[in-house]
Amino acid sequence: MIASLLAAAAVSIVPTPVAQSAAQPAVTQVRDVQPQIAEAMLSCMVKRDGGLTACSVQSEFPAAMGVGQAALSMASQFQVELMGPDGKSRAGSFIDVPIRIRIR
Repeated sequence: MIASLLAAAAVSIVPTPVAQSAAQPAVTQVRDVQPQIAEAMLSCMVKRDGGLTACSVQSEFPAAMGVGQAALSMASQFQVELMGPDGKSRAGSFIDVPIRIRIR
């Protein structure tokens, strides 16, 4: 479900001025709704270039929305700092990656 929402969000639709004015009341009503938050926690191995690999979903909420699968599909695009706070390289180690998606 989340993956399809993300794919749909990537499509840009530019309404005509007539369509835009007709849709204005609906847009205002949608803005008044509080966004919903979906969360997932991934565990991923850090590659030598700072990319992530071998990710798995540790938890997700709400479970029925598929946010874990959506987070997995995005993880290959993430980059992290190779040096950890302790000054040692993270390459080859697993890290927790929290993902939060706001759904409007």
